[in-house]
Amino acid sequence: MITLVTGATGFIGRRVVRRLIELDGPAALVCLVKPPATPLEAEALDAFRARGVRLIDGDLLNQPISGSAPPRIDRVFHLAANIDTDATERDLVVNHAGTRNLLDWLAPVSNGIRIVYASSVAVHDRDRAPRGPIDESSPLVPRTPYGRTKLWGETILREGAAAGGYSWTILRLPTVYGPGQKPGGLFDKLIELASGGGLLGRIDWPGRTSIIHVDDVAAAMIELSTRPEAAGAIFCVASDESLTVGDIARIVGRSIGREVRSMPIPGPLLGITRALAW
Repeated sequence: MITLVTGATGFIGRRVVRRLIELDGPAALVCLVKPPATPLEAEALDAFRARGVRLIDGDLLNQPISGSAPPRIDRVFHLAANIDTDATERDLVVNHAGTRNLLDWLAPVSNGIRIVYASSVAVHDRDRAPRGPIDESSPLVPRTPYGRTKLWGETILREGAAAGGYSWTILRLPTVYGPGQKPGGLFDKLIELASGGGLLGRIDWPGRTSIIHVDDVAAAMIELSTRPEAAGAIFCVASDESLTVGDIARIVGRSIGREVRSMPIPGPLLGITRALAW
């Protein structure tokens, strides 16, 4: 299979490309790339060139996204995105407009291909206080610009399938961790708090979050891209542990040799905080 990867120099993209090279060889791979913004991205780009991966210069915010014609391909891993969950809607436009521009560029070769789209569990949210866990029947009410733009990207991909002749698979990802992750994320903050031993790092935060290692994400994406039954399907990718933030903080503390002695939040205070939040 000939595979196109967008966002190839990013955190997940680097792992997907490395695995595809191992499975299919560099000649079966095409990466749509833009000038690197970080040393890790620059290092990845040099490594791709050294391995003989075909690189196409492009920018998803341009129309067309590249001066080069799209290559004949069998599948696409669309990973390029702004993953800053605190960014404004204007700064996140690549998540949806970039998806539309990619589909426009691919139109001459899109018939029969599979497009795998990296979305986020941020598309799932609530507009009122919770009465139970979110499941497949829950309405999609993303409250952040990040969640909204990822959901718009999903919609653009799904609605364009009939005209484009392609099939799609969407993976909604939770917090992804591993070497090379975005600085300042959840794990960096927990390590910092555990190292300092301050009060904030000892609070037993009850909110639950799911985490998954970046190599597991890459493996899941590649596996699902080959399965006919995954066409037209949306997967919420998660671990099965359902850990609280307090649980993760204790594990992080042990891993760096700093035991975190958690302090539970008193029930009445927790109830007041939840009421204020909603």
